[in-house]
Amino acid sequence: MSLTLAEGITALSYLVGALVFWWSAQKRGMATDGVGFVVAVGFVAGIVGAKVTQLLAQGALSNPAALDPRSGGRALLGGLIFGWIGVEIAKRSLGIRRSTGDHFALALPAGEAVGRLGCHFGGCCYGAICDLPWAIEQQGAMRHPAQLYSAASAGTLFLTLCWLRPRVPREGDLFRLYLVGFGATRFVLEFFRWRENLLLGLSPMQWLCMELVISVGLYMAWRRRREARLD
Repeated sequence: MSLTLAEGITALSYLVGALVFWWSAQKRGMATDGVGFVVAVGFVAGIVGAKVTQLLAQGALSNPAALDPRSGGRALLGGLIFGWIGVEIAKRSLGIRRSTGDHFALALPAGEAVGRLGCHFGGCCYGAICDLPWAIEQQGAMRHPAQLYSAASAGTLFLTLCWLRPRVPREGDLFRLYLVGFGATRFVLEFFRWRENLLLGLSPMQWLCMELVISVGLYMAWRRRREARLD
């Protein structure tokens, strides 16, 4: 069965993410078979988590076709959570103690930057209705090209983290910065996406993003103060 353009770009996004992870791991001397297994587990767990989150949000548990990883509308936050759990379980089973999060911090936005182009051509994750000169026609209306906004945002986040990487020597902190950056940018992008089920003017995803940014930010501030007292 031949792939559509959107499916091909989505598959390419996974490859890009994997290649960036491996490149990053080589830079830190962690490109081993064990780490490769950890990446594979995180990859599968992330896809499953994203699709399960999507199904729960849409109330579509009776639709097995939605589990196809080539289909659009992945719930990235669910994928992050499940992927992280899968990675931690795999690392513990192999006795790997070093943090792998910093490599995912680069791989995830790199893959998303490409994958959102697949969303654009596939017509999923579409934007809110607008009448701006650069609006595109999707789902029977002129809309924000939200998928392209997301691709540009993810690409910018990837480049920013690449610049920060040599300036953040402690393992694990780059991944925390990625979480903050992802949460903050996705919160803003939600205003340009088609939103439903609003609570106090915000979508469920925006509330989750706020919780993510605040919790990670507070943790990083607490850790810094704790280390300052110990010094």
